[in-house]
Amino acid sequence: QASAQTTEQDDAVGHFAYCPYLAVFYSLYSASDESTGGNKLQVGFGFETEYRINKTVGVSAGIELANFGVKGNSTLSDRYGPIHTFENEYKMKTLSLPLLFNLPPLASNRLSLRMGLQPGRVIQTSSDKLSSGGMCFAIPLGVAVGVSERVQLELRAHLGTTNFEERQGYSELNQRTLALNLTYVIR
Repeated sequence: QASAQTTEQDDAVGHFAYCPYLAVFYSLYSASDESTGGNKLQVGFGFETEYRINKTVGVSAGIELANFGVKGNSTLSDRYGPIHTFENEYKMKTLSLPLLFNLPPLASNRLSLRMGLQPGRVIQTSSDKLSSGGMCFAIPLGVAVGVSERVQLELRAHLGTTNFEERQGYSELNQRTLALNLTYVIR
């Protein structure tokens, strides 16, 4: 079986794979206004194209549409202490471009490590406080496991920031997201 996997890896060199995926996100956001809050599961989807340079290195580029949301509480304070607590909610849709290096091990085509950069843009918000058009930037790190020849399951962590313009200034969300991607591979 090891020789069959090695042959598959040799056959993949110099070829493209097309990978649509469905993602479930869990985000841990913290805001520059020191608000805190709870988060919920969100859904997104994407499409990546991977090119295998050699048996050990591949590169991929794609597009991802993701929904994120966080509810929280912010406290206004003066020098005497807290004066008012209010609830805020950030809901947004982002469109981003994952650019990744893929490092599959030599002995198995089932497990690969993925890392790279993921710039993006906030294309919609549901808050009247925030405007769309802000930028987001993340560093994704992931581990993908081949469930079958065509199906992969990947756990990907995103660390980054999302910037907004507010009616009364500027807000930055620090993003820590876990994504579970279910990918179908077309070779």
